[in-house]
Amino acid sequence: MITDVIDANLDRIKSELVDQGLTYDRLQDDILDHVCCMLEEEMIDGNDFESSYNHVISSIGEGTLKNLQHQTLILLDKKFQKMKNTSYLIGLSGSILTLIGAFFKMMHWPGASIVLMLGFFLVTFIFLPFYFVLSYKEQTEKPKLVFPIVGYLTLTFILIGSVFKIMHWPGASVILTISLGIILVGFLPLYTVQIFKKASGKKTNIAYFVMLLIGISIVAILTRVNISKYAIDELTEVTIHNFESIDHMNKEVDNIIEINGDSLIAPEIRKIMQYSDELSDMADKMLSGLLACVDEEGKAINEVNRRDFRRASGRAFLKNGLAGEFLDLSREYKEYLLQVVNDPVVKDQIEHDFRFASQNWVTGWVPEDYVLEPLIISYKKISECKRAVVYAEYLSVGDLLNEE
Repeated sequence: MITDVIDANLDRIKSELVDQGLTYDRLQDDILDHVCCMLEEEMIDGNDFESSYNHVISSIGEGTLKNLQHQTLILLDKKFQKMKNTSYLIGLSGSILTLIGAFFKMMHWPGASIVLMLGFFLVTFIFLPFYFVLSYKEQTEKPKLVFPIVGYLTLTFILIGSVFKIMHWPGASVILTISLGIILVGFLPLYTVQIFKKASGKKTNIAYFVMLLIGISIVAILTRVNISKYAIDELTEVTIHNFESIDHMNKEVDNIIEINGDSLIAPEIRKIMQYSDELSDMADKMLSGLLACVDEEGKAINEVNRRDFRRASGRAFLKNGLAGEFLDLSREYKEYLLQVVNDPVVKDQIEHDFRFASQNWVTGWVPEDYVLEPLIISYKKISECKRAVVYAEYLSVGDLLNEE
């Protein structure tokens, strides 16, 4: 009885399935059998055909059959599945290379830039275009092309900006700013509302895992980019200039002493030179300690690879007490110079140069403020302090000898 009623309405049921978008014959037959079984169960429970039919059809949900057919045809498309698997393989390869390159970059090992560039190239220019095209084709209800385009542009600008930032190339800030604008103006309004809303309830696929790996790589790298290459080069040039000035002034002091004769040097001058030598030795120990923290002791600062290394300052001149001793002796040295020097111009210069040693100089060198600074910043600061010490010696010795 029940079977006869269902058979009599097969054309009606099939027509309803077609109206809901189910046109693929093989799948249509399977779904038709499934619907008939559901109707039979409903009618066995005592419901009439009409109520059973309405309940079963409403339980299917709008768009379900159309989406099911679309996903089935996608799965049966071997060419599409091959492209999808290939794109995921490329994405995984690119993300793994990016992680390896990030690790090499952190360790300052050779080949880091090549591995990073290869990983970013695979992800940005091969995986992402494939992913957005394939993802677009997989959707039953095609969104406007603006959605995948905005998504691709957002990730592309972020990745390219990250590469520029990591490689210290000019324009990194501009590219990252553009990517931020695309995110705020395009990605968030469009993708957050449209794409992720539709994706809720679906299991995470490998594409999201790839994106996660890429995101981890970018965050890991950018947190290690302490200072730009151009800032490093500029600070290095200033530091080298400081050392050149120190060498020049030391030679000038030696010439002055040689011209005037060692036997005629006053005790005040000898004490100034003693202060200067002691402070210079302490500065050299701190500079050497900085390089020792990156295992590059003895190298010229422009040859040091890890000039952006943080935490070296704390180890080199704070924990061992050298910074405090240097500042205390610098203050003592300054006070002595101001006592023995008479030229007001020289005194003003000493006061200016030894501001780093002043207790109340807010913008001066407070060692605790340099604990987490990149190595090159601390190196430059100490070189400036040493230059001030030697320059004060040069001015003071010249002033005292002129008085004689």
